[in-house]
Amino acid sequence: MLSKLKKFLFLFSSERVSKTNVNGLLLTEAKYINLSLHYLEQVIVALSEKNRSHIPYRNSMMTSVLRDSLGGNCMTTMIATCSIDKRNIEV
Repeated sequence: MLSKLKKFLFLFSSERVSKTNVNGLLLTEAKYINLSLHYLEQVIVALSEKNRSHIPYRNSMMTSVLRDSLGGNCMTTMIATCSIDKRNIEV
């Protein structure tokens, strides 16, 4: 049986906390989003290594939910938007 499943994930972050001067609840939220992005990177790197026996899907809720989309037999599209403002460029 063929079934279609669509998952949409929106992450609005990965800013440098030192540049945005956020605090309180926004700081906590930014930390969790950046940590989730870090775990997503670990999963993508692990999937790209051919001889890797363990993929760390369980490190975060996001990678657990996206497990079928990332490592299954499906087509996945990832869209990233980046700011090209000179203040955001690190040398």
